[in-house]
Amino acid sequence: MKSFTGRADAGPAGERPQHEDPAERGLLLAIPTLLIVSPLVGFFLGSLVDRWLKSSPWGSIIGLVMGFVAAGREIQRIYRRYMAEEERSRRP
Repeated sequence: MKSFTGRADAGPAGERPQHEDPAERGLLLAIPTLLIVSPLVGFFLGSLVDRWLKSSPWGSIIGLVMGFVAAGREIQRIYRRYMAEEERSRRP
């Protein structure tokens, strides 16, 4: 339960507030970062391939798609790890 000051207080029966652990926050913060960085890296690497092979715009497009695929795969791994941590924290 959050108070007016924004601090997370213990809820009923002393339950721990959601996302209190800094490791969990870092894990969840990685998702938007991956969605931004991976496609950009793919695009720029693809544009380098375009300059080298003179195949514009195909290298950029393929690099962009590969960046989104890589981000999706990594997000799936993060989600599975997060859910495993949630399951472990629920067990007594």
